[in-house]
Amino acid sequence: MTLEKSLGRSVGRRAVLAAGLAMPALIVRSVFDSTAAAKPIENYRDFESNVLPFPLFGGTQAPEETETTIAERILSRSPRTSPLGVMLYLEAVKRVNKDREAYNGGWKTRWNPVIVSFFQETSTKPEGDTTSWCAASLNWALARAGYRGGTKSASSGSFRAAPGRTHRPRPGDIVVFGQTDPEAFKAGRGHVCLFLAQCHDAVLVLGGNQTNRFGHHSVCRKWLAKDGEELKLHSYHSIHAFRQAAPPAKA
Repeated sequence: MTLEKSLGRSVGRRAVLAAGLAMPALIVRSVFDSTAAAKPIENYRDFESNVLPFPLFGGTQAPEETETTIAERILSRSPRTSPLGVMLYLEAVKRVNKDREAYNGGWKTRWNPVIVSFFQETSTKPEGDTTSWCAASLNWALARAGYRGGTKSASSGSFRAAPGRTHRPRPGDIVVFGQTDPEAFKAGRGHVCLFLAQCHDAVLVLGGNQTNRFGHHSVCRKWLAKDGEELKLHSYHSIHAFRQAAPPAKA
């Protein structure tokens, strides 16, 4: 069964989740050793880091050197297949730091070097984990997979005018939401992520800076209402519009 069929519109929520949650493990089963799979700690508030100095190191709330090394290793092992493949890999990361904070989510005090690295594909100077990073993570995933058309912006609104607008999204396409508050919408605020499936009133998405089951902002999947209290669906964009153009043939 293809990914599209297993995650398509005709699949119910339970079937989608059952099929989808198994995929990341198949992709990265051999990536992490057994010591990396400690259970993440729960019930802490993330997004409390101080202003991140530039370049991306130093400061009183900086990650430890070993944490930066581990983060670099995690990112270097990311696939280059597609933005969806990159996000599935990041979602499946089980590695935690010494405080049992996951490398694919926000940390309590030090900033997560994985998240901060996403901003290298933007022109934004992040304030540790406090800066919203959905667009930064998507731009990083696009660049990692060799796709063109990234916005180089940490604003989700920068994807509203992205190419490939479609009314028939397929798994891996880009989904853009705007905040329902008019002023916030005008300021470019909202959310951007990847499409997995949908029903009549909600979309199953995979992306960064989404609240996971522990209440932390992480790379995960969740259902978002198409017309919610804070976010409203803005547009779908075919990921094929972002594919890297083939190199010219040699004479």
